[in-house]
Amino acid sequence: MINWLLKLKKRGVVPILLSCFLILSLSVSGQVESSEPKFPLTISVFTESISLPDFRGIFKHPNWGFRIGTEYYYSRKGGRLWLQTINLGYYHHKGWQQGFYLSSEIGYRKMINHFFADATLGLGYLHLIAESQRYQPTEGGFEKASPHLHKLMPTLGIGLGYDTGNVTIFSRYEAFGEMPFSYGGSPVLPHRSLHLGTRFNPF
Repeated sequence: MINWLLKLKKRGVVPILLSCFLILSLSVSGQVESSEPKFPLTISVFTESISLPDFRGIFKHPNWGFRIGTEYYYSRKGGRLWLQTINLGYYHHKGWQQGFYLSSEIGYRKMINHFFADATLGLGYLHLIAESQRYQPTEGGFEKASPHLHKLMPTLGIGLGYDTGNVTIFSRYEAFGEMPFSYGGSPVLPHRSLHLGTRFNPF
């Protein structure tokens, strides 16, 4: 799968897909059951970089990634939709690391005719593979360390999209953290990503 994704990246395949924006939900109560089909397929391609959340230079040196997932709809009342996501993703930050992750988010979506905006808040597991040799301190100095790292991945995302009724096209900006991170006194290394994606019901 990694080789396939790297081939796509080298060929300059540009995402025609997008994900949704969700607005922080902590509890859902007293709402009407959603009539939307549950568990649609969501696919997106994204750029990743290590940065505080902003849009500067986001396409200057893109590191490409791919994500696939689904959503579960708790309820819908009018144009307001509460949902939860689950995602599997991969990205390659050139010369630094490869990242595989499993994440879940709770979110809120506001529909305005066929358009929508949403926001999410979530947490995941991030498995990193360093692309340069790592070392760890010992009593006598340093010794080689495993390239594999296991991290928590808090996420915060917002998005916009258009729902045709059968297929949804969306764009999503997401900030996520790599933690614990102990360099320079910072507990977390911030990342940002910009997704283009689509969501549809394959069945």
